[in-house]
Amino acid sequence: MINFEQHEPSVMQTYLETLGFHPEQRNGEAHFYKYLSTEEEYKILTQGVGCRLLPSALLELHGKDSLDFLHRITTNDLKSLPVNQFINTIFTNEKGRILDRVSVLNFGEKQLLIGNTGTQQKLFLWIQRYIIMDDVKVFNANQQYTVFEIFGPQAKSFMTLLCGEQCRELHSNEIRSLTVSEGSFGEDFSFYAIPNACDQKKESFFVIALHPYAVKLVHYALQNKGIFDFGLIGEDAYEIYRIENGIPAEKELNDLYNPHEAKLLDEVSFTKGCYIGQEVIARLATYDKVQKFLCGFLFDNDLSSDKEFILVDDEKNEIGTITSSVFSFSKQKKMGLGYLKKDFILENKILTAIGKNSKEEVSVSVHSLPFKD
Repeated sequence: MINFEQHEPSVMQTYLETLGFHPEQRNGEAHFYKYLSTEEEYKILTQGVGCRLLPSALLELHGKDSLDFLHRITTNDLKSLPVNQFINTIFTNEKGRILDRVSVLNFGEKQLLIGNTGTQQKLFLWIQRYIIMDDVKVFNANQQYTVFEIFGPQAKSFMTLLCGEQCRELHSNEIRSLTVSEGSFGEDFSFYAIPNACDQKKESFFVIALHPYAVKLVHYALQNKGIFDFGLIGEDAYEIYRIENGIPAEKELNDLYNPHEAKLLDEVSFTKGCYIGQEVIARLATYDKVQKFLCGFLFDNDLSSDKEFILVDDEKNEIGTITSSVFSFSKQKKMGLGYLKKDFILENKILTAIGKNSKEEVSVSVHSLPFKD
């Protein structure tokens, strides 16, 4: 059995600690939640270009059957995925519920899977469970690669500054190896860049590098940011960004919900053959049985420390849940993501939310996604 627990600091963590940054332990997980202040990092994200170290599940599949195998156990059509391109797909269980949403990068001789935080061992065991006679081997890729997201309104221009025209010409769904030249006194180094498959409406890139090159890239970027408002982004500032932009994460993408409810049908093929959960997902579409959908919520002057809430109607019947919430600097209000029964999804409809821990009642209004000024 592969052990996914991190006992030693990663090369990147060690480097960041030399800069004076340290991971913080919260709810049993250690991440870089903050580098500067949340307000400063949020400003970088909304006006400049940020670099976020992804605390993601990273698996690597080898074997001549691996792409066909992924095609057979996930929702999207991967069979004809070209080499050096990527696609989003969803692992679902027998009930059609979400195990994880992943980006699959096809390198030909191998496939790299980028999943959500904390799902690595679950995905590994799920994949192993269905390998029978297939030529497929699965590995922990976190031991080899570091994954970043480069995003913000200056992201594409900044990547062009680092890598030249080779980045400007990067096409949608393409994986490209880019090279940075450190000049006369340094060695060139390479990494993979792809447009962020989960955030194609924004200027955003995934960057995947071998651990030593990842350190070189961050160091080079910090030393050569020029006129750009570039900085490292922690999980606290990112959480505000993702909720404002309606980007679901592990709290919204789990086995309580299905792809219909999460509004991820672009990542579901209804024309390919069977996959795990296919019958349930197809039946929900055919008979219009989907009862709730992902949507946004704005709080009315809520001071509660709760992050999650139960939504109730006038008779106190449960009608939904708020899965994630933050204070938005742009709205100057608390906002959240969650699921609500479709009969109650009306823009600006006022609902009652009850804190899962405090049991305090607060008023929220329904909001379409993404949130806009």
